[in-house]
Amino acid sequence: MSKRSLLLVAGAGCVLLASRPAAAQTADSTAKATAVPNDSLYLRARKLVLDGNGGAGRALVDSAVTATTGTPEYATALYWRAALATTAADAERDYRRIIVEYPFSTHSGDALLALAQLEMARGDRDPAIDHLQRFLLQHPNDPERVRAGISLGRLLLEQNQQARGCAVLLRTRAALGDTAVEVRNQVDYYASRCVGVDTTAPPPRVASQPTQPQPARAQPANAQPRKPQPRTDTLPSPRPATKESARIDTARKPAARRDSGSAATTKKRYTIQVAAYDTKSAAEELASRLAARGIVARVIDTGRAPYRVRIGHYSTDAEATTAARDLKGKGIEGFVTTTDNEAATTPARR
Repeated sequence: MSKRSLLLVAGAGCVLLASRPAAAQTADSTAKATAVPNDSLYLRARKLVLDGNGGAGRALVDSAVTATTGTPEYATALYWRAALATTAADAERDYRRIIVEYPFSTHSGDALLALAQLEMARGDRDPAIDHLQRFLLQHPNDPERVRAGISLGRLLLEQNQQARGCAVLLRTRAALGDTAVEVRNQVDYYASRCVGVDTTAPPPRVASQPTQPQPARAQPANAQPRKPQPRTDTLPSPRPATKESARIDTARKPAARRDSGSAATTKKRYTIQVAAYDTKSAAEELASRLAARGIVARVIDTGRAPYRVRIGHYSTDAEATTAARDLKGKGIEGFVTTTDNEAATTPARR
């Protein structure tokens, strides 16, 4: 098994470690001890978790997260915190943060795969398909592309997307070496459903040619002019208001100011972060594109990079999570965070 596979197996199975026998845990830690030889702190933390001392192991990783804040190593610390998290929800939050905020991290591909595994485990096939497709698109030379291709092909077949699933499996099989007999057999097992399936892309639609205007017919000299007929067509009725439109309209209205003495002013606020950039201009450009789609975004300017792009203010984590799910349906990936570090903001350009 490759180094990347070992890391992902450790991350995907973190919640089950507490129930493993001590002997099996020790064997796992020994087998994986050479996965990342330079990350001695993270290896030590993982061994503690595997040996049943999860509190001490996670405390080591938490200290690394604090120590690396604002440095290039921060994304690595986040990844290990996710890989050793006690719950799938905690792991998913850090994986999403890596994907959105640190897309060029060495662990961004690991986070995409681990997130897809968590989604497949709970039956969320559509987001799992999305993250596997992004992995194959953004990391074409990653050693785990074959395993990701098999998972993606299988999920597409289960969703009755025969042509797409078979195309992925056939491409995956073509990328295998001559010695990958076991993996080839696995691909062939799923590809057995592809017999007779046309995997070629449909031809693009040809735009219809504009109709040539017909020449006007000559009218007799004694012909009476035609009276205009009343129109019988009606304008389409307006679309009914939806929860989505109501939410967008509410977001556009300025929030009412709270009384300084109310208890709500001390309540933690939640928001959704969709991107982070090294330059303020890039962040403002994304905020402007979102505004053009009717989504109010803001740029968080603390005086130095990263410049974060965030959407919305929410009273509870549950409200923010629901809004993040709605944004994902529009193709906007984000994660829930707090507004604690919003010292200064720059509104989106309109």
